[in-house]
Amino acid sequence: MSGVNVRLTDGRVLQIDDEPVGTGAEKRVFLTRDRQLAVGFYYGTLSDRRERVDRLTRILTNYNPTLASNGAYWSPYFCWPVGMADGVNAVPQTFAQRQQLVWPPLAVVTPTYRNNFFFHDRFGGRQEKEVRWFTGGKASKFVPQAETGSLLTRLQVAVRLARAVRRLHMAGLAHADLSNKNVLVDPKGGDACIIDIDSLVVPGVAPPAVLGTPGYIAPEVLANKAQPGIATDKHALAVLLYELLLQRHPLQGKRVNSTRSAEEDEQLSMGSHALFIEHPTDRRNPPHSALTVPFTRLGPALAACMTRTFVDGLHAPGARADAAEWEVALYKTLQRAYPLPSGKWTILGTGLPRATLHGDERIAGPVLAAQLYRETPQGLVDEQDYFVLFHHLALHDWHLRMGTLPNEKADRTPRGYVAQHEGKWWLVNTSDTPWDVVDGPRIGRNASVECVLGLTLRIGDELPARVLRIGTL
Repeated sequence: MSGVNVRLTDGRVLQIDDEPVGTGAEKRVFLTRDRQLAVGFYYGTLSDRRERVDRLTRILTNYNPTLASNGAYWSPYFCWPVGMADGVNAVPQTFAQRQQLVWPPLAVVTPTYRNNFFFHDRFGGRQEKEVRWFTGGKASKFVPQAETGSLLTRLQVAVRLARAVRRLHMAGLAHADLSNKNVLVDPKGGDACIIDIDSLVVPGVAPPAVLGTPGYIAPEVLANKAQPGIATDKHALAVLLYELLLQRHPLQGKRVNSTRSAEEDEQLSMGSHALFIEHPTDRRNPPHSALTVPFTRLGPALAACMTRTFVDGLHAPGARADAAEWEVALYKTLQRAYPLPSGKWTILGTGLPRATLHGDERIAGPVLAAQLYRETPQGLVDEQDYFVLFHHLALHDWHLRMGTLPNEKADRTPRGYVAQHEGKWWLVNTSDTPWDVVDGPRIGRNASVECVLGLTLRIGDELPARVLRIGTL
């Protein structure tokens, strides 16, 4: 296979294979000879060329989070464009004619996907890890068990998706086509990446180029009452998170809204007549089979976001949980995740079963938890929150300090850990911040304290200080 030189608008020259590795609805994609970059050329006709160029230019510059001061942090969260080709000098005309590219040529350059976003299916084929493989549908039958991950790693995937969408929305950008095909996930490693960035909705510059992907298009868009934007991204994100964690679609139930055609039924069922299959009071759209894991089993934080989005906000976009709220809810849920001897994980909490989500493994004996308080000049204030303790749990700032979340600003240095030794539980301080046992000693660096019921620890000397009180679930 011979190579073709591509001249980018920034002056770089890339050499690509002369045959595409794939062709989509709008672009033919070619790989560079070193396989580090993919170059997607628009083919056929392009009626909105000027708008596309302006959109791509802004995505590459003003709206590019990978160029910000913490750009290295955000880069793995997106397959963000790194260049564009535009004009008659971009590629030889003979190449453009043979590949039926638009003329003058226009292309977007992106990094190739990381290796962990590919797997070999049961037939040996190499597949991209699109979300559709991991949501309980027909495609999931072809995924090796080792690739499906655990509840813990899927929660980690969900955090990365929510965090990435939150970053887009903070910049005023909307993806407009979040779906099971435009998000790559690695449930085995807890990783995720948003792709197809070149069609972002840029405020005041670039309106949506597509309505979205069936199953993820917000009801108001299907009902012709709105265009894709941040509010519709909130719906699509919620559908993706619900599918990843519960292995079903939140709106696909038994209810039939039209017998005239499958297309009209789909349009109504996902649009103006959309109804949550787990709606607490309206049972007209029950799930196709009895649910062994209702959405409430994921705990109160995630259940609240799902209720807001699929009950209160399904037809009222302003009521939907936003990406930042999902992110915080996922942090709270991860603090309640607990490992079982089999290697499975579950979510524990008041009123939740002491077992795996499917109830196939139960927890024997008590589980320790740290109830969270803050010490103020007026006394202790209950934060109505806690995290569960288990052997080798690493303690971080978000466990021990007020107002800290495990987001892009967090210092991820461990500050301590939990250990079980000879039948006793211990909290070990590995930081320079002292822990004061109420009515007891000060626990300095590399010192430990036995974790007994009622133990109350004040972390550090600043106010308001975090206070931990040990209890059981």
